[in-house]
Amino acid sequence: PAGTRVYGMSVGGKLYSPMSLAQAVLSDDPEGDDPPVCFIIGAMAAGHITKDDHPYIEEMFSVSEYPLSGAAAISRILGGIENRWGIV
Repeated sequence: PAGTRVYGMSVGGKLYSPMSLAQAVLSDDPEGDDPPVCFIIGAMAAGHITKDDHPYIEEMFSVSEYPLSGAAAISRILGGIENRWGIV
């Protein structure tokens, strides 16, 4: 949707813990009026995503200093979001 904040996830991005990432990009209230957030996850066998290839990406982030599988990256991101919003 228009106004969506788009973030790219890659091992080469700025390193955040999952909880710090959620705090940096999400509001306290999941029902609030903030614009939606989209994560593009660069978890692939070879290569990585770049802002040059995807100009709509605002910033590149990482949730590990090591390459992760797509499932591991998504799990870490969602764990941070669950913690941020108090989802049990």
